[in-house]
Amino acid sequence: MNEKDPLAERLVCKGNCFYYKRGSDKGLACRGFTVAEALLQRCPDMATHFPLSKGNTFEDQYPELLHHLLCRHCEFFIEGCDFTDPDYTDPAPPCGGYVVAAALLRQSGNPCQPFLEALIPKGAKILLSPHCTLKQLESPHLYDMGKDELYELDQGGFDFLKKCDGRHLLSGLPVDKDFLEFCLNEALLVTGTSTDERPFIPRPSPVPSLRYLELQLTRRCNLKCKHCYLGTPSEVDLSLSQVVATLKEFEEIQGLRVLFSGGEPLLYPELRNLNKRLPEFAVRKVLLTNGTRITEENHNLWSHFDEIQVSLDGLKEGHEALRGPGTFRRAVRGMEIATKKGVPISIATMVHRHNLKEFDGLARWIEKHQVVEWNIDVPCEAGRLSENSEFLVPPEEGAPFLKYATGGSYHGSGEPFACGYHLCAVTPEGDVLKCGFFQDRLGSLKEGLEVSWKRSRHIALSELKCVPCPHLSDCKGGCRFRATSPLGKDPVMCAYYDAENPDEGH
Repeated sequence: MNEKDPLAERLVCKGNCFYYKRGSDKGLACRGFTVAEALLQRCPDMATHFPLSKGNTFEDQYPELLHHLLCRHCEFFIEGCDFTDPDYTDPAPPCGGYVVAAALLRQSGNPCQPFLEALIPKGAKILLSPHCTLKQLESPHLYDMGKDELYELDQGGFDFLKKCDGRHLLSGLPVDKDFLEFCLNEALLVTGTSTDERPFIPRPSPVPSLRYLELQLTRRCNLKCKHCYLGTPSEVDLSLSQVVATLKEFEEIQGLRVLFSGGEPLLYPELRNLNKRLPEFAVRKVLLTNGTRITEENHNLWSHFDEIQVSLDGLKEGHEALRGPGTFRRAVRGMEIATKKGVPISIATMVHRHNLKEFDGLARWIEKHQVVEWNIDVPCEAGRLSENSEFLVPPEEGAPFLKYATGGSYHGSGEPFACGYHLCAVTPEGDVLKCGFFQDRLGSLKEGLEVSWKRSRHIALSELKCVPCPHLSDCKGGCRFRATSPLGKDPVMCAYYDAENPDEGH
C-alpha cells in the first residue's frame, strides 16, 4: 500500500496496536487499518470516536461479526495473526485495527453505522446456513434443521433473512449489528461470495400449522416385539411417488420435521431411492428404526437422514426380553456404525416390567455414547401388550422413570391445546391419521395432506377433565391415546406429577 494516512496511523497503529513498531514497513497494514483509514479520509470528524490509547480495556462485543467481515478478509488472517489463529494457544492481543473496529461497533448511531457500512467487504454475500430455512408458521420463524431449533422472528428480521438467499450483496441490505452477531454466533448465517440461490417458499402455513409428520413407509418388519401396537407385519408400502409428493406438500405448508417409521423402515423397498431425494427437502428427516439392520454396507440407504432414532428398551436382558434374542448387540452395533458415519443418534425406550432395574445402568451407558436425545415412554395396554400383560407396569410404578429422559425439543409455543396440535401421521395404505396411535382417519393422500389436516379436531386444555390441575400447562393433558377417555386424564402423567409434588392433587 502507499504511505499510511498520518491520522489513521496515529489512532489505529500508534494509539491502539500492540504490534506496532516505530520505523516498521510502511506498507504493512491489517484490514482494520485500511477500513478505518478510508473512513477517516471520508469523514475526518470520526476521529473523535476512536479509542484514545492501547491501555484501554478491550471489550469484544461483536467477535463473530468481526471474524466474518474483518479478519477473514485480512492478509494477516492466514499468516502472522496470532489473535485469530485457532492453533495459537498463548494469549495474543488483537491488532489495532481490530481494537478500533470493536470500539466503534459498541457505539450507537454515528460512528457505528458508517463504520459498519465501510466494514462490509466488496462483493460479500450473506446466506442462510445450509441447515437453516425460513418458515411462515403462525408467526415468522427461522428453523435450524441440524439442531432442531426454532427461532421466532420479528418482521424486520424475517424480511432481512428472506434476502439472505445468495442473490443480494450484504452491502445492499439494512444490517442490524446485534441481530447479525446473534445469527453468525448461532451459525444461522454464512458469509462469502457464493452464487448458490436458496429459494424461499412464500406461502404461510395453515392454522394451526402442521409441524411434525410421521410417515409410516411400510408394514414390513424383521422383529415381533411384545409391545407392538401395529399388528402383524405385511408387505404393504407407500409408493415412492406418494412419499415424494407428501414431502413436497409438507415443505410447502411450512412443515418442520418428518419421522420416517414403519414397521421397520430399513425394509422399505424404495429406501435407497428415497435417501437420494431427501436433500431436496428443507425439513428435518428422522429415521425411526430398531437398529438391527444398520450396516456399513447399506450406508446408502440412510446417509441423508439428519438423525436416526433407535429403540433401545434396556440393557441386554431387558431389551431382548421385549424384542428377542440377539437384538441388543445388533442395535448397539447399528448405533455405533451410524455415529461413525456422522449421523446423530437418539434413543427411545419403553418402560416395562423387565427393564426397571436397568435404567441406572442404561443412563450411564447413554452418557458415555454420543446420544443427542433419550425419549422414554410408559405404554398402555394395546396391541401385543394385551397378549403380554406381564410386561405392563402400573402408572404409579412406571411414571418415575420418565425423569431419566434427556434432550427433547418442543415447538408448541405454549398453545392451550392437548397433544397433537401440530402433528399427524400417514399409514402405509396412504391414510392420514391424527397420530400413529389413533386410527381415527382424517383423510387420505389422494385428497392431499393439507386437506386432510384441516379436518383435525384440536382439543382445548379447557375441555379436559383435569382442568383444575396446577400442572396442566406443563403436561398438556399427557397422551390422548393413553388417557382414560377422549377428554379424560392420562394416568401416567398424573402419577408423574403426583410423585414430583405429592401435596398437590392431579
